[in-house]
Formats: sequence, structure tokens, C-alpha cells
Amino acid sequence: MLGIALAALLAIGAAVMVSVKTGIVIPGRWFGLIWWTSALLWFVFKQHKHDLRCGRFWLVFLAFLAAHLTIFVFVLQAYPAWRMAWFMFIFMIEAPLVLVSMQTALRPRRNRRQA
Repeated sequence: MLGIALAALLAIGAAVMVSVKTGIVIPGRWFGLIWWTSALLWFVFKQHKHDLRCGRFWLVFLAFLAAHLTIFVFVLQAYPAWRMAWFMFIFMIEAPLVLVSMQTALRPRRNRRQA
């Protein structure tokens, strides 16, 4: 979990350094994406710490992460007025949905006839 926090801080620090060196202004909404995606990673890893050695977990997790990042990249490019507070509301909806979906994908219900 500490690794996620350090990676987020390193990514933000690198972006700030690149911005200062090149003069390119990076909008705050992209820093918010890094921060809240890191929070989502922490939340998922905390709930699925017993599944971290399972290959299926990583496939499902990477599929959700790819979808999360793809959607947010399109949204943040389309809406430059995106507010930081909106990330929190999206997180409150997205995190439980990701957990339930991952739980369903990793541990599908058994058919009653098989039991």
C-alpha cells in the first residue's frame, strides 16, 4: 500500500518537474486522475490482498484499470472544466462497483445442480 502512495507521489513529482523544465502547463485535473486512480488501486488491493497471487485477479484488474483510464482520458479531454471534487463522487460510485464486479468475476456462483 505504501508503494501505491509512493508511485503516485513520484508520478506527480515527475509531472511537476517536466512542467517546470519545459514550460508546459499540466492541468490539475490530470493530477486528480493520478491521485484518485491511486486511491482506487489502494482500495482494490486492500480488499483483494488474498487474490494478489492469482493470475485471474490480475487479468480482471488490468481490464478494469484499462477501462477506467480510457474513459477518464476521454472525459478529461472533452471537459476541460472538470472539477477535483467530481473525482471523489465518481470514486464513491466506481469503487464499490469495481469490487462487486471483481468479486463476481473471480468467484462466480456455482450452479445449484453442481452443488
